[in-house]
Amino acid sequence: MLSRKTALLIFSRSIEEELRHKPFLAQKSLVNSLYKHTTDIAKQSGLDVIFYDESKQYGINFGSRFSNALENIFDNGYQNIIAIGNDCPQLQVEHILQAQKSLLKNETIIGGTYDGGFYLLGISKENFNKDTFLTFSWNKKTLYNEVIESISSKSLNYKTLQKLRDIDFYSDLESLSLNTISNNILRSCITSITQKRIKIVLPKKLKDSLLSQQVTLNKGSPRAFSL
Repeated sequence: MLSRKTALLIFSRSIEEELRHKPFLAQKSLVNSLYKHTTDIAKQSGLDVIFYDESKQYGINFGSRFSNALENIFDNGYQNIIAIGNDCPQLQVEHILQAQKSLLKNETIIGGTYDGGFYLLGISKENFNKDTFLTFSWNKKTLYNEVIESISSKSLNYKTLQKLRDIDFYSDLESLSLNTISNNILRSCITSITQKRIKIVLPKKLKDSLLSQQVTLNKGSPRAFSL
């Protein structure tokens, strides 16, 4: 029945918009490999996949755009949503299937990232509260903890997934454990980029600044709750 279905929401930018914010992803067509990796995993999950890029998103900030997307999907008859982004090369279909199992037990489920955001969030219509969701500090390092605290304060059941790394800066590529990337093409692409790069010794703050100028963090990566 549609009333019990789970939707898999891919909340992200289009390829063109992603490259505008993260130009380093153009190397070796990395952005294309990331997007294909995400869509392949989504198809493998067997869930109804719903894409929301900037052409469908509306709202004054990330939090409002994401919460509006969730609200729209719930209004279309879905009882559960698993939200992911397109910038987590370590994401596997098993993470999505585990989220689906948790939702069927009425557990909210979240997978955190190393920068304090999250790469996956699964929630039911019953536990979603848009007003609370809008109060979270989106694009801040406190986001993951704020979500956990909100869940705990309402005595809701929840489960956490292993921490993964999403790609906001070039330095995130260098910090990846390549053996945790199951997609061979994606792993080869990242390896080629990081190994061929000329190593220049710079202070970390200056290095990140130079490599990620005008990059806007996307932590809902869900790196997209009000409960």
